[in-house]
Amino acid sequence: MKLKKIIVILTVISVFVLSLGIGASAELFRVAFIMPSSINDFAWSQSMYEALLTIQEEMGKEEFQFVYSESMFVVADAAAAIRDYASEGYDLVIAHGSQYGASLTDIAPDFLNTSFVWGSTANVFTDLGITNIFAYEPLAEQGGYVNGVLAAKLSKSGIFGVIGPIETGDAKRYTEGFELGIKSVNPDAKVNVTWIGSYSDVALAS
Repeated sequence: MKLKKIIVILTVISVFVLSLGIGASAELFRVAFIMPSSINDFAWSQSMYEALLTIQEEMGKEEFQFVYSESMFVVADAAAAIRDYASEGYDLVIAHGSQYGASLTDIAPDFLNTSFVWGSTANVFTDLGITNIFAYEPLAEQGGYVNGVLAAKLSKSGIFGVIGPIETGDAKRYTEGFELGIKSVNPDAKVNVTWIGSYSDVALAS
């Protein structure tokens, strides 16, 4: 399912880059990428990282460059990184997490020549008069559904447990899809879902 997510992200970013006219000339397009986990997490952050690498390979480093800050669990630290990158004149700043939205509404109006994108959400804050924030929303429920079907077929007990971070965005949709996939195979299955309220508290999750 990671491959599917990479394809979705590639499509979103490529459309965004082309909409700005990049690729028709040798003008350098610079991207800064802020993520809550590491580039080798086998999931959320790694998918975006590999998508950016693929775009760079296709366009060439002369036309597309990116930098990143990983393990930005603390929102305040991520906000500082976002502001720093915008101050350095990056064309696009990717805030890869639904926890970063409030920070973007504070920062984006100060850097109108920089575009900001965040996910997973559809909210671009037009109600606040902001015009340089964009959004992407992977269909996580589809991957969750497939995994739910597989889990249900492998299970002997019909009892399942899910530990999620915060009940919002990509995580919420994935979990909903997972439960639907299970119930499509075993309508009587029991799915226990626990939200720990954090993206980084490993001790609490355990």
